[in-house]
Amino acid sequence: MSNDIERMLAAAADDTDQPLHTDIDDILTRGRRSVRNSRITIAATAALTTLAILGGVSVWTKSLSTGTEPAGPTGITITKDGLAIDRETGETAAPPPPVSPVSDAEAISRCAPSDKQELEFGNGRNTWDTAGPIDNRWQVLLKSGDQNLLYAVFMAPDRSVVASCTMESPDQHIRSDRLSTRTLDGAKEPQVVSAQRMIPVPGVTRVLIGTDTGATREALVGRDGYFTLGYAGNHDQGPSFRRIRGYDATGKRVYEWKYVPPTQPASKPIPAGIKIITVPPITPKVVFLKDPQTGKPLMPVPVSPESDDRIRTRCRTIDEANPPGPAQEQRNRDAGLITPSWKVVLKTGTGTDFTALLVAPRKNVVAWCHMYDKTSYDYARSTVPATGNFGIQHHWGQVPAGVAQIIVDLPTGPVRALISNGYFIWGLTGGNDDFKTVRIRGFDANGTKVYDAKHDVDSDLSGR
Repeated sequence: MSNDIERMLAAAADDTDQPLHTDIDDILTRGRRSVRNSRITIAATAALTTLAILGGVSVWTKSLSTGTEPAGPTGITITKDGLAIDRETGETAAPPPPVSPVSDAEAISRCAPSDKQELEFGNGRNTWDTAGPIDNRWQVLLKSGDQNLLYAVFMAPDRSVVASCTMESPDQHIRSDRLSTRTLDGAKEPQVVSAQRMIPVPGVTRVLIGTDTGATREALVGRDGYFTLGYAGNHDQGPSFRRIRGYDATGKRVYEWKYVPPTQPASKPIPAGIKIITVPPITPKVVFLKDPQTGKPLMPVPVSPESDDRIRTRCRTIDEANPPGPAQEQRNRDAGLITPSWKVVLKTGTGTDFTALLVAPRKNVVAWCHMYDKTSYDYARSTVPATGNFGIQHHWGQVPAGVAQIIVDLPTGPVRALISNGYFIWGLTGGNDDFKTVRIRGFDANGTKVYDAKHDVDSDLSGR
């Protein structure tokens, strides 16, 4: 999913006249397990925030002393009870969340298992993350909560990575993430700043957060400028930030960030008459059973035993629960729900688990539908670009011109892709995605290699 969001952001940042072809509503139409749901929520929140982020968060110093008089009308006054009064509005900010009573060692012990899972999940994609899992060498920057609830932030020994962890109880993990402290390629600021974890201004002792509910809350400020509104329990995602202000020890405002709604650049609609262009099928003279380059046996991809009607019926249930909405492209809305007139152009799987591609009657929309067990699914719709070709996606692809056979070099070994109606797939994509950069080779009817390129694809074929 994180990779889907990265694609969405890349497309949103594109300054060409082409619209975004995969709607965010489609990306988020995912039936996941609880851990996966956490990742989707985090990824989506981070993605939408990053579109508008301008600045960052707070720096560790001693607290304001009671009764300190601020400099100017933009400052704060601290009451005898230690509450912060916003001099701009006269509003008393809600107090910061409590500092967690658990020891640093216990916080590390509780968070280590989920951090290890998060590190493994990002392996191969987050090339900047070489700090290893959290252990007793990591510094605890901040911890909030009580004996059960815990939100903690940790700094790697080399200060390259900051990890966070949210726990409902000592043995119930809610979510984890890892962020770079550096400015990565193409970014304007470090990840920890754009993710609103840390204020990049020294001397900040108090932080006020304006939320989407209209309330002003004071954050708990930790070491090195990291701050939080804490975790309220019951899978609470917390409010969205609309304004962040940092104040120094005199109560003077020294930092401010305001949310600016993202503006979608005007795009030229792609005419509904542009249809998907697929290459005609080519029959190979000899079907490869082994990799012609290495001699390794090729794992074949089975055709799903589910009937086309059954696939349409099962995928329609997802459509009915998540019908095309006004935020989606017009071509997608015009395609409507899946009906018997949608063509199942490709299907793979065993038993009742399958991954299938369905094409709308107007041949300008593709639905990728992955279903496993009785209730779990992945689903996304894509409208054809102006070129008429989708190329190779993360979960499926269109067959390149002149290609009769395709080999996908997955980490588990080479796979002879299933080709059908101008589309191909390398297995049961979907479920717990594990995106890897792999080599895809195409061969003509005579077995001559005519296509060779690397692509980021879902390499976990378990479908779970």
